[in-house]
Amino acid sequence: MIGRISEGAWKDGIFHFPMRVYYEDTDVGGMMYHARYVSFFERVRTESIRGSAADVDHLFAIPEADGGPLTYVVSKIAVSYHRQAKIGDILLGHSMVTKVRAAAIEVKQWITCDDALVAEAELLVAIIGPDGRPRRWPADARACWQGWYNQTQSATE
Repeated sequence: MIGRISEGAWKDGIFHFPMRVYYEDTDVGGMMYHARYVSFFERVRTESIRGSAADVDHLFAIPEADGGPLTYVVSKIAVSYHRQAKIGDILLGHSMVTKVRAAAIEVKQWITCDDALVAEAELLVAIIGPDGRPRRWPADARACWQGWYNQTQSATE
């Protein structure tokens, strides 16, 4: 199929996820609206953990008796814009874990179009309980984050 966008994939600790810019993502001039980049970063992170022990569905299903349910909050995001994406562009989103903390992760993300940097973001994503307070990672979720981080470190050595 021509122009079909595939699922994302992990390679060397970096998740790669293709996305298309649709009309709904743009302003009247056909340029991607600045706030939509944050939504695209969220899509990349969500797809990177799908089906793993770090998946929001897995964390939310943890029973109260075991300290759940747990969920994510983005507590810090810094976005830098380098060039405009426009309607119809196929973008490639990238995500990598840069640090695993007791109750959060630090993530670097970037979006490219035809290998040119479009936007990048640095995030602090925390894990919280139903009361909104930070919680420690469950062992299986922490193992996922640590594994992806370790893969990134091994690939850069």
